[in-house]
Amino acid sequence: MHRSDRDDAWETRRQHARRNGKRKKTSRASAGKGGGKGGGAPAWVKALVVIGAFAFVALFVVAIATVIIYRSYADDLVAPDELAINEPSQGARILDRNGILLYEYVDDRAGLRRLVGLEDVSDTFLAATIATEDDNFFTNPGVNVRGLVRAAWENSPFSGAEIFTGSGGSSITQQLVKNVYIEEEERQKRSISRKMKETVFAIELTQRYDKNRILEWYVNQISYGGVYNGVEAAAQGYFGKSAAELTLAEAALLAGIPQSPATYDPVNHPEAAMVRRNEILDIMERNGTIQIGENEFYEVSTADLVAARAEPIEIVVKRFPIEAPHFVLEYIQPQLEALYGFEALLSDGLVVVTTLDLSLQLEATAIMESWILEFEETSNSHDGALMIMDPSTGEILSMVGSRDYFREDTEGKNNNVTACNSPGSSFKPFAYLTTFLESGWGPGTVILDTPVEYEEIDGTVFEPSNPSNDFSGPVTIRYALGNSLNIPANKAAAEVGASAIVEQARALGFLDTFRVTAEGGCSVGAGFGPAIATGGVGVTLEEMVFGYTVFANEGVLRGQEVAAGQARRANERTIDPISILSVVDSQGVVLLDVETLRAEELVVPAAHVYLITNILSDSQAHCVTFGCGGITIPGMRAGVKTGTSEPFDPEGPDAGKIGETWAFGYTPEFVVGIWAGNADNSPIVNIFSTSISFRTMRDVMLLAYDGRQATGFSQPAGLVEETICVPSGLRPTPLCGRTSKDLFVVDSLPEEEDTWWQRVRIDVRNGLLAQPRTPGQYVRQEIMLVLPEELLETEEDRKTAEEWAEALELPLAPTETSTLSGSVNLSAIIFSPVTGARLSGVVPISGRATSNGFELYRVEFGRGTAPSSWTSIIVREDEVESGTLAIWNVTGLPPGTYTLRLIVEDSQRGNISSSVVVLVNQDLPPD
Repeated sequence: MHRSDRDDAWETRRQHARRNGKRKKTSRASAGKGGGKGGGAPAWVKALVVIGAFAFVALFVVAIATVIIYRSYADDLVAPDELAINEPSQGARILDRNGILLYEYVDDRAGLRRLVGLEDVSDTFLAATIATEDDNFFTNPGVNVRGLVRAAWENSPFSGAEIFTGSGGSSITQQLVKNVYIEEEERQKRSISRKMKETVFAIELTQRYDKNRILEWYVNQISYGGVYNGVEAAAQGYFGKSAAELTLAEAALLAGIPQSPATYDPVNHPEAAMVRRNEILDIMERNGTIQIGENEFYEVSTADLVAARAEPIEIVVKRFPIEAPHFVLEYIQPQLEALYGFEALLSDGLVVVTTLDLSLQLEATAIMESWILEFEETSNSHDGALMIMDPSTGEILSMVGSRDYFREDTEGKNNNVTACNSPGSSFKPFAYLTTFLESGWGPGTVILDTPVEYEEIDGTVFEPSNPSNDFSGPVTIRYALGNSLNIPANKAAAEVGASAIVEQARALGFLDTFRVTAEGGCSVGAGFGPAIATGGVGVTLEEMVFGYTVFANEGVLRGQEVAAGQARRANERTIDPISILSVVDSQGVVLLDVETLRAEELVVPAAHVYLITNILSDSQAHCVTFGCGGITIPGMRAGVKTGTSEPFDPEGPDAGKIGETWAFGYTPEFVVGIWAGNADNSPIVNIFSTSISFRTMRDVMLLAYDGRQATGFSQPAGLVEETICVPSGLRPTPLCGRTSKDLFVVDSLPEEEDTWWQRVRIDVRNGLLAQPRTPGQYVRQEIMLVLPEELLETEEDRKTAEEWAEALELPLAPTETSTLSGSVNLSAIIFSPVTGARLSGVVPISGRATSNGFELYRVEFGRGTAPSSWTSIIVREDEVESGTLAIWNVTGLPPGTYTLRLIVEDSQRGNISSSVVVLVNQDLPPD
């Protein structure tokens, strides 16, 4: 058949079929039943074939899509070993010198984590965790199928609940994935994409790693409330023990926290934590035997469960997990920040070994607390601070800034070690040391303990007084410093000047706290005067202890170089105390090794330093104020100095009250410094430096030695015991009536002999210097005090000279020469006794009492060189040309200096007088 014939036939059939279709409307259903005239498969079969084809294609497409999606997720999986889950948190760890943790910096974004191997985690905890979170963990493919089915139903529209509001069904592996691979903001969202990623990653992890490895990652990563990530950090933080030591009750408590760390936090919500713990114990009981390894199983006994349910929750977590907070946060941290920046404390994994001995610190704090409590009620002294240093290295062994960092009522966060306060008498050694260096003084130098006034820069008058409010006259520096007399210390400061003392203190390690700067400071240097010696300056306990290390260290200041950027505040010292031994980062790289920074400098000659130590360690030098041996440390020869400051309020309501008390003790091995008072500077009462401060210092020093023997101090070369004449300080002559014998630096001893004690020729007619031609009957020789002209230039100098003369019971030599000729006869003159004579028993008084208008004469005496009252010896109306005027019986008179006076009453000229100064009932002078 040709193609055209075929086409015509086809068209005929097509038209016929169209006509039939219009004419007969047969349903598809009936058509299907009849089978049709043409034959072939029924329509429904064809439909199923079509649907099946579509389904196959759809399933194929879904399968392909699933594989593609799965691979897209799986390909994004990074090996856990490359993530932070196998790293500890990177906060700096601050350790004491023995490796004990003082503090660990925690980045709030990462928390605190301590890595632990699965073998170091208790089986009890593993069983509690697996039973609670994923009881078929060791057999499932990474996802908990039963949990997923349950969660799928609960989250489906058919469950009656809103979609995605049912329970979760995550396995341990899925929870690990969520915590490691899912961004934190996405973890709380229930989305299909997140769940798919979580599932894929969980399956992939299970295929790539064994179950023990996955479980180990999990217990090291999951949050257990607060800052604790991982079971080891939680076990240490909550219970003070390792994860291997957890009891059944403790393990169940921790295992229950991850479901809701905030809700079941045992510190803040112990009741909820206990309910949750008991739920975990119930779950373990229902599970019976729990698989905790590939071939390991755990089964808890009924007795253990009963005991665990009854066990109370005992959390040992501290209110703030830190030891030595003032030291760590206010002394160490600023140094680390200056060197490495604050971010390094959170992220560089620094391990910082400090010089602190925590055991010593805790015991010393307990001692201080006991003495504060002893006197707190009666003294109003509520706080204290202490510092211990090793002078041989310059290392800080203890730093306690307050009795309790966390006490708000005592302002405990204030660091009283670095706070500025007035040191009182504890600063005196630095003032006297300056006089030894600048003026050649020594322990045997005599100084006048007599009233004195100083005009301050602001115009006010400073009038120092002694602790006993009396005066001792001429005293040696040994006596003055040992008994902590204030007036001699102020006079010593006036001798060299406050600026010299400031400069010397800076050389001994004091910061630039003697002037206010933009960076901080304690006092204004320009305003210092003699009061600097007795505490009229603001310093810190840290500076004082560092300064005392020079006394303990034979003049050497030891510590470390002040590295650029490391100083805590602007200062002028080049050597700092050592507080950090080493700093190592997370890679083991040593960033700081103190051995490369150690430094020392001889800042004071050893001989001069020893003079101070010799006084402060002399138990006989402080007998008057403290009682002999009253401020010594039993069993050792230690330098000891105390101090008491008064509030700077001489005219206000706090006048006379105490500001704070101090005590310092030192040996070649240790320097201990104590401050006691109030952080808010409120005054204290009814207390002495020997109450809290000295007792604490003494007991802490004994604690530091722990029964060992102190080395003791050895006398260096360059010192000699020598005698000097007082007050000149020169070599004594036979005329010198007052000498002092003590230690002196050889180079400071004068070669000249004393010229201050001299035999002086006096014209008895007027008391002036006799001329060479003055007739002998008018001349008497007296031992008098003759000061160099340069010491008598001012009225103040003259006053000082008169004080010395009175103190030595010696007349001060006149500076003018008599102009009287030999023919002059005086109306009133005492021939005998002469000035300076030493009298006892019955003394005849001879002289002359006559005048043109003579009426009478009288002889009288008074105590001292300028008596305020007079006692009559005789009154006569007869003139005496030359002879006995009176008889004076001095028997029974108190020993001392007296002035004997003759007065002639003349009707024309008034009263004419003459006087001599004598010593009554005193030892005879030397020849």
